[in-house]
Amino acid sequence: MRHPPRLEGKPVFDLIEETTHLLRTAPLAAFASYYAGAVPFVVGLLFFWADMSRSPFASQHLAQSAFALAALFAWMKFWQAVFARRLRAQLAAEPWPGLGFRRAANMVLTQTILQPAGLFLIPMSLPAAGWTYTLFQNVTVLDEGQDGVGHLLKRSWKQAALWPRQNHLALGIGLIFGVCVFLNWATVCVALPFLIKMLFGIGSAFTQSIWSVLNTTFLAAICSLTYLCVDPIFKAMAVLRCFYGESLRSGEDLKAQLKVVSCGGQQIAALALVAVVVLFAAAPRGAAAANVPQPGRLSASDLDSAIQQTIHQRKYTWRMPRDVLPPVHAQESVLARFFHSVANTLDQWAHAAGDWLQRLLDRLFRDRRVVPRTEASGPDWAGEVELLLYCLAAVVIGALTILLYRVWRERGQSLKTVAADALRPTADLADDAIEADHLSQDGWTKLGQELLERGEFRPAIRAFYLASLADLAGRNIIRVARFKSNRDYERELCRRAHALPGLLRVFSGNVAAFEQVWYGRHEADRELAVHFAAEVERLKTAS
Repeated sequence: MRHPPRLEGKPVFDLIEETTHLLRTAPLAAFASYYAGAVPFVVGLLFFWADMSRSPFASQHLAQSAFALAALFAWMKFWQAVFARRLRAQLAAEPWPGLGFRRAANMVLTQTILQPAGLFLIPMSLPAAGWTYTLFQNVTVLDEGQDGVGHLLKRSWKQAALWPRQNHLALGIGLIFGVCVFLNWATVCVALPFLIKMLFGIGSAFTQSIWSVLNTTFLAAICSLTYLCVDPIFKAMAVLRCFYGESLRSGEDLKAQLKVVSCGGQQIAALALVAVVVLFAAAPRGAAAANVPQPGRLSASDLDSAIQQTIHQRKYTWRMPRDVLPPVHAQESVLARFFHSVANTLDQWAHAAGDWLQRLLDRLFRDRRVVPRTEASGPDWAGEVELLLYCLAAVVIGALTILLYRVWRERGQSLKTVAADALRPTADLADDAIEADHLSQDGWTKLGQELLERGEFRPAIRAFYLASLADLAGRNIIRVARFKSNRDYERELCRRAHALPGLLRVFSGNVAAFEQVWYGRHEADRELAVHFAAEVERLKTAS
């Protein structure tokens, strides 16, 4: 025998549509609660990730950074519980009850005790990851700051085991949606540097090599953005499942429907009363009713005049012969009539473009079917979305205008050959960020000789080393890049010059000598600097 729908749970697509509607009508304070906790944790996580993977001093402050990240995690879970409580109050058609200090402290303590276990149990229980993930989602949703840890776990597991087919289908669809959001964010973040360079001429390391985005920090940033977009949907879905699951015994969903119906009946009665008062006040009385023109008293001349005035409107005369139309600006000159026709044509084009844009916006935002709902109504975002779309269209038009202007200006400029004396740029060898392409190979060699003559042996060795990199880059054996290390240059040389073993052997010896002096504690003297310069010269003829 088929169970009633109330005991089977809603169809998964109905649940997803109701989740979307719940988030669209949620108050702005609910989203502020969620992102007040999620954004600090995501920023802290990205900083921790980048610092631990790149900083040479990461081991010195590992414990402090991990403790700060754990505190931000507890902070995020508390505000996510507040976000879920606001959605639960909206579903029950009740006002937000607020949050006292004692209840907030209990929520922080409960979330701090239970939620860290989910970081380990969810990956470990892959065959049953759906139940485990839903369990910890319910811990966030059902925490009201009044239950103990054991009672909260019991309630959460009871709701996680309810309607398993609906739960797993919804999680599967949400996972597919999350992958699509991840790919969208990755595409935007990869294309954005190239778009900025194309529109404004601002280059970066990403525009120099697209492969520079292939690092763990970029991956962590895209995953964080995806989490901020997708996780509120999963939280709202968990709120709906827990609300309908507990309503099987409490009937809270039926109470919410009765509240909405009662509020709607009061509003209809008030509107009906206002309409009756307005109609009664506007009804004609006595002599005023006698002065109202009757349809049968209209004269024939007035009727002919109204008909002629109507049929000569622009929307009715466009198909009439030219000789029937009344002459326009007959008394004006030919030049004036030409400018009037141009102005009328531009006005018609502008009105046509505006009508097309209005029809497009109506088709996108006003022709959607309204989904019936049982919870309290929220703010209407249609006007804000339409205004945002107008702003976005203005930004796109402005960017296209700037792009066309830049292309037209560069096309109009002619290339001129200008003779000028070559200027040698200055180079600060104490700056670790300086690259070998800052000077030519001869420039680095000349700078190293000058430093050698002045007795500055350590920077002279670095100048000779940069000269060797510039020489190899000039012969297209390696490519100089800011993100490459000395070992990266050795591996690249091994790949591209494997037929020249002598070249790789000399370069590896130069790298070892340079790192001992520049990064190590090996003392640099004249003999070592002269020997290093000779090895760099030998690199040019090594085969």
